[in-house]
Amino acid sequence: MSGISVQALNWRQWSELAPAWELIHNRCPEASFFLSREWVDCWLATFGADLNPELLAFVRDGEAVGCCVLVTRTQWVRGIPLRRVYLNCAGEDEADSTCIEYNSLLSLPGCEEDVAKAFGTFLEGRSWDELRLNAMAGHSPVCAVGSLLGSREVFERRAPYVNMRQIRAGAADFDSVLSSNTRHQIRRSQRMYEQAGGPCTFHLARTVQEAEGIFERMAELHQAAWQDRGRPGVFSSAKFTSFHRRLIEAVFKHNRILLAEVRAGTEVIAALYSFIYRGRVYFYQSGLRYTADGRLKPGLVSHWLAIRYCLEQPELTEYDFLAGDSQYKRSLATASRELSWIVVRRRTVPSLVFRVLRSVKRRFNLIAATISRGAGRGKGD
Repeated sequence: MSGISVQALNWRQWSELAPAWELIHNRCPEASFFLSREWVDCWLATFGADLNPELLAFVRDGEAVGCCVLVTRTQWVRGIPLRRVYLNCAGEDEADSTCIEYNSLLSLPGCEEDVAKAFGTFLEGRSWDELRLNAMAGHSPVCAVGSLLGSREVFERRAPYVNMRQIRAGAADFDSVLSSNTRHQIRRSQRMYEQAGGPCTFHLARTVQEAEGIFERMAELHQAAWQDRGRPGVFSSAKFTSFHRRLIEAVFKHNRILLAEVRAGTEVIAALYSFIYRGRVYFYQSGLRYTADGRLKPGLVSHWLAIRYCLEQPELTEYDFLAGDSQYKRSLATASRELSWIVVRRRTVPSLVFRVLRSVKRRFNLIAATISRGAGRGKGD
């Protein structure tokens, strides 16, 4: 017997759980910045009133040995009301999503499996259709427990990163591990920027005021680039923007945020927003000044400069691009790991109806594609 009980608290009782959360997070070797006390503080302040999440404390012998946030909400999908449960800071409306990564069920070392089992037992007694474990890192015991609660679908996404410890240990520098094509694109782009405006320089925010200024200019660049493509951009969400302003104000002074601008002469061509935790730099968002000339690569140049800066800081060990398989990530990364998005579906009426309708839609699309291919062949006869 694990001897673990589960205490469910309202999110407004966060101040009661926060000290224990911080202690567990600090002692959990794989815990990420996305599960830090500061992140949860700001997330609850931004989304708590709308989502009304629960706080779960897993207690053994009067001591909290595990904890998590639990968001339960009904979302209409294809006309079906699905009651979904999200682990930790997730479940916001898509336009507001803060995109948790390296998610896990926090627990003290040695208690991982018992806490995961207690979590599963707690969920067995709840009414829900889908359990969503977003961006799970590694082989967390909670993933195995989730599969016992219903049918499971797993979607994996690659998270590329630069292993700076490995580069420092080698005889060569960062440029030498890049492909010749990537080096050529960086050199050409840098040369063109310098001819048009002046030297490409990397400017790091040193104060909260500087950080807030770079954040505002980054948001403007980001919005301009996405709106040119007919998309709203993440900073069109007031809640998303408010969350990050809170976060910068709360943690910049603890050296956990890297906000930087890259300039060609006096013109800002890029701004980067990253988190720093336990030696890892998590690149999160950017604003890039695009032009009609595709030879100019503001993203490639700015990340190249940022990585070179980070390599000069001996306490930093990784530059993590987070999940996503963009070309610039593949060009600059030296390694990658997988993050898993897991959906556990219970055998409930809404869940079964959803699966049937999805199956029908997939078959229809397959038949339509087959007919289209056949029509295409016929035209060529």
